[in-house]
Amino acid sequence: MSGLDCKKCDGKLRLIHDDKVMTLKKKKKVGIANTPLLMCSRCEIKYIPYMTKDIITGFMKILGEDELEKNVDKSVEIVEKDEYEDDYQQDEVSVWYDFNKIKMEVCNDKYIAEKVKFIYDKDDYYFIPGLTRPWKIGFLTPVFFNIEVLLKYLHHPSFGLDIGADTFGYIYKGDEHYISFGINENNKVLMWLGDIIELDINEQFYLRSENIPSDHSIGSEFYEAQIEVKWAEASAEKKLLKERLEFNEKVRNNFSISIVQLDTETLRVAKNICKLLINTNEAFKDLMIPLNELFVEAINNKEIIKYLKQKYPEVKEEIKGKKGIKLLQYWLEKNTDKIDINTEIAPLFVLYDLRLVSAHLYPDESREEMLSSCCTRLDLSETERNYITISNRLIEKLFEMYKKFNESLCIHNNIGEDETIDEKGHVCNSSN
Repeated sequence: MSGLDCKKCDGKLRLIHDDKVMTLKKKKKVGIANTPLLMCSRCEIKYIPYMTKDIITGFMKILGEDELEKNVDKSVEIVEKDEYEDDYQQDEVSVWYDFNKIKMEVCNDKYIAEKVKFIYDKDDYYFIPGLTRPWKIGFLTPVFFNIEVLLKYLHHPSFGLDIGADTFGYIYKGDEHYISFGINENNKVLMWLGDIIELDINEQFYLRSENIPSDHSIGSEFYEAQIEVKWAEASAEKKLLKERLEFNEKVRNNFSISIVQLDTETLRVAKNICKLLINTNEAFKDLMIPLNELFVEAINNKEIIKYLKQKYPEVKEEIKGKKGIKLLQYWLEKNTDKIDINTEIAPLFVLYDLRLVSAHLYPDESREEMLSSCCTRLDLSETERNYITISNRLIEKLFEMYKKFNESLCIHNNIGEDETIDEKGHVCNSSN
């Protein structure tokens, strides 16, 4: 079979080793221990990889057992149950073989050379679809690491980390691409052995310090992009930044106001906004601070007040003392329709509170109360304390907020007689 998506439920497949029994043409039952199979982590249905099937078929021919009871076309993707039996009596099996001994005749290629010896499992290379190559044998062997391995590249001044998709990212050294990586469903980092051994030796030793045994799960956008050549979908954080940018652009182009402060510092802060990797308050704080800087502190109070005073002179006293989220809320109430701004802008207030909570600016009891309130406003249980869950929901709510802002801007009320709105929502002169 090809790919790592379950055909039944779209879950991700991982490599397992299981005891399997085959019924031969003469109704004889033969067992093979430690058989490499692919199992869906969601519905637990099992599939047989082509390499496993080819090795077993070849072994049966050597034994003189030419065919299984069901003659299945090898070009067809085979669900393991269709060919092998799950329910059998132990005494029904006439003989058992060990797949680990059988495969030694096939999986014995000379691997690419390593200066630093990493922990990995060659079965991943041979039996996970799409990884074997007739050149540079072993290059696409997945090597696994603790998620903490990325912290160095997140904070070190010589490196950069870009998690452009939820489970696919890049490490940069300076401005140059250094290595690609994936994040599997168990929150483990994976890289290709061939990429790792091309790094400088000191970096290899650092990676080795976080190297862990394979969990045989590589289903991710990393695998899809590099093996199946599928374009990875942008991460939730990237989608949020794009939606925010679209909102800022619409406001600037159609209302002639910069609703946020734009400078080089803002761009620097945006680079620090990426998927939360570790469930600790420190990591949570490192995300909440730049989010708050970009979405709250960057609100352009001066420009908004100037716009409101010019457009609505009668509100001069009403806006006195307003700033930040409250000021943005007032501007939105004047320039959007068919939307309850008081409700929709709530995620920004939650973000502001989470920034205070993560920085420990409250006594413990007050902090717990505030955190419970934030979780409730994010439609989570008030007892939720998994920072990754909280941050993911906050990103989702902020994205939905900006999407509604973009859909509700009163652009049609802000154009002159000689102006029209183009297909991108920009005001333009109709006489041109």
